[in-house]
Order: sequence, then structure tokens, then C-alpha cells
Amino acid sequence: MSIWTIILLIIFAISFTMQIGYILISLGSKKHVNIIAKEKQITVLIPAYNEELVLLQCIEGWKRVNYKNKEAIFINDGSTDNTMEMLHKILDLMELGPNHKRVIHPENLQTIFQSKNYPEIYVIDQLNGGKSAALNTGISLAAGEIIITLDADSILESDSLSKINEAFVDPLVVAAGGMVHVGQLINRRGSILYGKNMLLRYQLSAYLSSFYVRKVTHSKFNVLGVVSGAFGAFRRDILVEIGGYKHTLGEDMEITLRLQKYIQKRKFGEKLIFVPEAVCYTEVPENFRSLLNQRIRWQKGFLDCINLYRKEFFNGFSKRFSFFILFESVTLGAIGTVALMVLPIAILLGHLTPLTVLLMAIAWSSEFFLRLVAVQRAGYFGHVFTIKSWLAIFLFTAWESISYRLLDSFFFFYGTMLYFLGNQHNWNKLQRSGSVIYPELQPLKKITA
Repeated sequence: MSIWTIILLIIFAISFTMQIGYILISLGSKKHVNIIAKEKQITVLIPAYNEELVLLQCIEGWKRVNYKNKEAIFINDGSTDNTMEMLHKILDLMELGPNHKRVIHPENLQTIFQSKNYPEIYVIDQLNGGKSAALNTGISLAAGEIIITLDADSILESDSLSKINEAFVDPLVVAAGGMVHVGQLINRRGSILYGKNMLLRYQLSAYLSSFYVRKVTHSKFNVLGVVSGAFGAFRRDILVEIGGYKHTLGEDMEITLRLQKYIQKRKFGEKLIFVPEAVCYTEVPENFRSLLNQRIRWQKGFLDCINLYRKEFFNGFSKRFSFFILFESVTLGAIGTVALMVLPIAILLGHLTPLTVLLMAIAWSSEFFLRLVAVQRAGYFGHVFTIKSWLAIFLFTAWESISYRLLDSFFFFYGTMLYFLGNQHNWNKLQRSGSVIYPELQPLKKITA
């Protein structure tokens, strides 16, 4: 047996052990105990760049959030569409005078408005500076003790802020990520559908396994690598202390890595957690081109953060956190990409060995069961599938493992190549359809500017 075969077997054994660990730990996860907690003031920051198609649903969702001590700040980051016109029409905005306590003058700030219809909603209209600049402007004006970042295409569930508030009763919680669901596959009763669009099915499978299995496990060991920008919560004083968001390709991962460095340096036992009961619904890409753009942006953002914090992996982060990021995300991702390229060649040349076939079968089976466990966990946390859907899920998961799952390696490879060929710091906007409907609502009449 060659040295390369031995190395491969060792890496495979570690990877397989981690997969089994993910399955067992996620199956053992429990719902958070409901507690009666005084409402901390929460500010929800919603950066918006060309979001006219999704603003109505976002605001309709906001109106149904069952939490009193809240405010929302929309930050229009130099949109070139009708975003500001839509906000004026929906919210009936009034401009705040220069002496108002909320008016400050950062470099790219233009105007601050307050809604006449919903006084807890503010709108900032500023020159284009990117998502990080938009979030930092929002932080500077926020009154809340807790800051939540929310994408403009995301819709909060009615009890989502209450669940976040309960999580921050623990003084050691520095940040918390909520559950992000594929909005196009949620019906008006809040149940998960299983539509015919295969790309949506593929993304649903990835979201469920990423959140209900992997993030649950990462939270348990305090090794969360990303508090999702689509729905993340932070203590405002700590965000200010570490300097807010930086202008990077992956601002949500970068701020998470900086927080991991922060808690490792302090050694007070602080933590970043995942709260599966706090839910939002987001619009995901509905065609391959949009999905490709999104995943390339994710991969480039990931590599940008790895490059930015490369020295901290050896002396700034905990050893446990560094292992999860460098081994699982980098090493296994690279191996998966190489395997994707080598496998067809090995088949064509007839070099597949019984050992290779066995390892492939074990890897396929472990990922197959992990994804089914993710669906079961979704049901445990209240998002139930019908028996008919379960059958479709079983069949699609089996097929996905040898088809759509290969896209993961393709995105890893293609995004990596583009990153090293040159990166650009911009919003890289996805095309929106505005198709996500808030649970229990009939489709809302479209408002045109």
C-alpha cells in the first residue's frame, strides 16, 4: 500500500467520522426552553441595493413580527432602480431635520427619513458604498442593544425576534445566527413544500443540512464560521468595539472570524450560537446563472477571508475552530474538487479499484443519510413534510448525491479560479423575482412606484 493511499485513507476516516458526528449530534439537539425575558431593544438593519421587487413582502413580514421593542432601519445604498420610490410609497416617509437626534453625518450619508405609517421604521438614503458601508451606517444610527442584519429579500417569522431576545439572555452570547429557509418552498401555512424546480430542491437540501445539521454542531462546539448575513444577531456594543464591518467580499464571514478572534483573546467563555427556532424566509436563485453568480460570490468571499486571516489560524483562533475551518472547509473542499476531476478519468481508463468503489459508496451513503436527517430535524423544529413529500425527498436525495451534489465541487473550483484571477468588491446583485410570500398571507397586490 503506497503512502498516498494511506494518507487518503486517514483523511477519509477523519471525514467519515465527522459526518457520523454531525448526524449524531444533530439528532441529539433539543429545542431551546421557552423563557420569559424582558424585551431588549432590537434594531434590524436592512441594507438595500436595487430591491424594489422584494420590499413590499419584507415590510409586510415586519408588520407581523410579534415584538414591541423593535425598530427597522432600511439603508438604501445608492440604488439605481425604484427602491427609494417604493419605500416612500409604502412607508410614507418624512425627512428628519438636521437637529434630530438620529441625524449624523458619515461620509456617504445623504438623508434620513422616518415612516409616518410605522414610526419604528427609518430609512437612510446614502451614496453607494457597498454592503459593509451600508451596515456600518445603520449601526451608527441604531438605538437597539441587539443588532440584527437582514437581507431585503428576507421575511421574518412572527416570533423570530422573541427567540433572538431569549438567546441573548445568556450574557456570554456575543452573536447568534437564525434559521434561513428557502422562501419559494414555504406555503402560506408555514409548511415546507417540495416543488418541481430541481434547483430549488437542491438548494433546500443544502440549506437544511447546512443549518439543521452543520450549524447545530458548530454551535455546540463554538466553532461557527459564518453568522449568516441573511439573518444574524449581534450585541451592538461589541460590533462597535471591534470596528464594525470591513469592506470585503464576504462581510458576514469576516465579521464572524473577527468575533471568534475577539472571544479567543478575551477567554471569558463567550460564544457564537445558532438559534434554529428563530426563522426567516429568503429568496434563492431560481435559475442556474443566478445560482452560479451567488455561489461564486460565496466562494470568493470565503477565500478572501481565509487569506485575510491566514496568520490567525495558527495563533489568533482556538485550535478547535482552526481545525474545523482549515480541514473541513478547505482541505475536504479541495479533495472533493480533485476527486471530481480525477473520477471520470479513472473510469475511462479502467483504474477504479474495489477500495475506491467502497470509499465512494461509503461517502455517498453518509451524505445521503445526513441530508435525510436534516429533513427530520426540520420536522422536529416545526416545518413538517407530507408523506408524499418524504417519498419525493428520498428519491431526489439519492439522485442528488450523484448529480446536483457535483455542483458543489464545480462552484468550489470555478470560484477559486476566479478569485485568484482577480476579485472585485461589489454587491454582485442577484436578480430578484419577489416570489416569496409570507406564511398565512394571500399574495399581496403589487405596488408600482
